[in-house]
Amino acid sequence: MSARSRKRAGPNEGPFVVLHVGDLHLTEQGEANARDLAAILDQISAITPRAFDFVYLPGDLAEDGTAPQYAILSAALDRHPDLPIRLIPGDHDRQHGSIEAFHALFATVAGSPRGGKHDPVGHSLPQPEQPREVSQYYYADTFSGVRCLFVDIVSAGFSRKGIGLDFRLGRPQTLWLSDQIAQAAASGTPCAIFMHAYPDDLREPDERLDIAGLVWNGNVRLVEMGHTHYNELAHDGRTLYAAARSVGQNEDGSVGYAVAAIDGPVTSWRFRALDRTSPFVLITSPADRRVATRPATDENSGMVRDGQGRIRVRAVVLSDREPQYCHCRVDFGPWITMVRQSERTFEAWVPWPAGARSLQVEAVDARWPGHGPDYVDTDEIEPVRPNGPVADEPSLPDKPGSDAFRLGRWLRKGVRGDQLGPNRAGRKW
Repeated sequence: MSARSRKRAGPNEGPFVVLHVGDLHLTEQGEANARDLAAILDQISAITPRAFDFVYLPGDLAEDGTAPQYAILSAALDRHPDLPIRLIPGDHDRQHGSIEAFHALFATVAGSPRGGKHDPVGHSLPQPEQPREVSQYYYADTFSGVRCLFVDIVSAGFSRKGIGLDFRLGRPQTLWLSDQIAQAAASGTPCAIFMHAYPDDLREPDERLDIAGLVWNGNVRLVEMGHTHYNELAHDGRTLYAAARSVGQNEDGSVGYAVAAIDGPVTSWRFRALDRTSPFVLITSPADRRVATRPATDENSGMVRDGQGRIRVRAVVLSDREPQYCHCRVDFGPWITMVRQSERTFEAWVPWPAGARSLQVEAVDARWPGHGPDYVDTDEIEPVRPNGPVADEPSLPDKPGSDAFRLGRWLRKGVRGDQLGPNRAGRKW
């Protein structure tokens, strides 16, 4: 499917929305990350209406991959049995060469209705001495019209002390992923991939290029990842690569969770800090120019105007109660009231003057005292200018599937840009 033929959501369709809770690195009950996890799940569970599809756990759930550490997560999840959960393993879930404790957790959570009723997949995979039977934890689901592919880059690794990170998919999973992406592209279905790290972090160069090539050629909309420990956005002209701040071993800022959305041709992302009050706003359409699909046509960027020269503005508002009001404005123009169109979205048709640069959406809770940052929230983007210069089809990056094309600091979205994590510029935890 070319970038020119992306499906657009109908006027009353809700966007795909995922809440990404970063790497937990759980150790003991009572530690800060265990308390933060419980608070995050409490906040998510209180969101009404439930304007999201599932909660995503990207691996590195337990620091040492032990059963007592997973018991902390199980207890936290048991407090919210109705929350839909999707999870995959990270390298710490096989920290000492065994993934048996994660296997038990996967069977309980992913194997249940809340987890999609998914089972591990067994394959005979190469190992240094001889092939052995390996359980892998990959699967697919469809939510709100988006094909979601959950990828396991951990279990196929050789898991040998001293080798360092050993991320691999294995041939059977690579072929499965290729088939899934091809089917989604052929049917015009948007596709999102959930994996622990960038494809460029895979151990084998050939597999690294294979997976990055599949993402590129399949026009995958979103690759949502953990591992970095910091918020990061990278956009190659086709795909938004998004990594979320960890809950454990975090030096990037306030803990919380990322909110990602696919709304017709537009992909959007913003981090919600746990220490901020409700509400939380994410503009889901139109696209910000920094993450708009190229070529950045009006169609691809959600900037198609009606007969009155207006664009459709859509936003998701997450809160524990209905906001008192939600409104939007162009630059510093007048506020325009937005109307709830579904459980997920507020919407307004907004005139877009020539030369306009920014769009803000603000949601206000009845508890807001009229001043200060509590109980009010604003998201702001810089849309692609309608009928403006259209960038060419993007070229394959020199280093596809990596952070080489990261966007850098974007504080409005919660991205600091300094890569404070153990795999880049942070502490060696």
